[in-house]
Amino acid sequence: MTPDEAGDALLDCMFRTANGRLTAAEALGHREFVLTRLYESA
Repeated sequence: MTPDEAGDALLDCMFRTANGRLTAAEALGHREFVLTRLYESA
């Protein structure tokens, strides 16, 4: 896959998700979401 083809595939996936396709987490039934802090902020 060339970089241009990869970009097109990514955009296609983003458009399908924006139009209602479930994400992998949604399809698997995950409902929790955690943002992990890796570093102290300044």
